[in-house]
Amino acid sequence: MKELYYFSKSDVMIQVQYSSQAQSLRYASHRQLKDDERATIEKYLLKNVVSEPATDWGSTNLDYLGIDYKLINSLKQFHSVKPSEQNQDAAPATNPFKNLVNKDIDKSVDTLINTSMSNYYFEKIGNTILAARRESEEAANESKLQEYRTMLEELVQAYNQYTTRKVDVKDVLPAELCA
Repeated sequence: MKELYYFSKSDVMIQVQYSSQAQSLRYASHRQLKDDERATIEKYLLKNVVSEPATDWGSTNLDYLGIDYKLINSLKQFHSVKPSEQNQDAAPATNPFKNLVNKDIDKSVDTLINTSMSNYYFEKIGNTILAARRESEEAANESKLQEYRTMLEELVQAYNQYTTRKVDVKDVLPAELCA
């Protein structure tokens, strides 16, 4: 298990890794912890994170890994979506992470779709160029070569819809189809 925890009293973000098989709990924080903060955090973790709270807490191996600077970004994201005091009266039941999570998911899905589709059309363009070259080497008629040219124009147009690096069809056309 790997989880993030935020302690508002100390404004501390920690990442916890717990292994029930090894009975070990490891955690890191976004900044150096004071002794009293560390004691409070460890007490909380042993009481609430350990799946089967041991009567003898000494049986759980607890390790503080120190500072993990990646957690600073997590803390900044958390702070950026924390509801302001004015808005708490308006919508107390809303999840402050919902918009952030939805935006991240939507952006990731859009990026994935665009990357997949541009790769797909890139491969189709390459296969069409190879087929056109084979046809021209076998002395294909002009109408067949025109079909390949039209196909390439459509594929390049489709490719350009899914990529940030636009391509001109004249850059793609092989010499056999330019004539």
